[in-house]
Amino acid sequence: MRRLLTIALLAAGACALHARGEQTAIGTDSLLGARRNVDTARELDQEGVRTFAEGHYADALAYFRAARSMGGPASELWNVARCLERLDDAGAAAQTLDEYLALRDLPPADRAEAEREVQAIRTRPSVLTVASNPTGATVTVDGRPALGSTPVSVDVRPGAHTLVVRRPGYSDRTLSIAARFGRAVIVTLDLEATRK
Repeated sequence: MRRLLTIALLAAGACALHARGEQTAIGTDSLLGARRNVDTARELDQEGVRTFAEGHYADALAYFRAARSMGGPASELWNVARCLERLDDAGAAAQTLDEYLALRDLPPADRAEAEREVQAIRTRPSVLTVASNPTGATVTVDGRPALGSTPVSVDVRPGAHTLVVRRPGYSDRTLSIAARFGRAVIVTLDLEATRK
């Protein structure tokens, strides 16, 4: 939550631009409109910080997205990613952090922190649960036996995996699964009796 920041620097920049009294092609009305957008973005950000602290992550997400659309700084993307993580949407959080990392003007410390965070999200282990009918089958994951028989749960690293489910008197079943973002992977299957 360290990164849930208000956008005072952006507002100060708009004030400085307006205070210099520069007349550019965009004109005074555009500058006033930009100032109003910055003020609105700041208020939205502050509401986002408040609702995040209260644990209302969906509301905070809406505030941070709105603040960004009104000209809020790149840190709004960080805030959006934090909300998505809390809402258990690790895939969207990683995608938002990728968008954040695509920005060229990030300070090196912020970039390093975001890179660590997105790496942590992408490398979360998943829980694989295999259930079979009938129960009592053995399961191997990438050639390694799972402890116990079906129904059984085991942690797996992110990526593709091959499962083999065996039970005497039934045909072996080989399946491919993919684990991503620490999401649960649940496999249920009916075993087919072998013919005698």
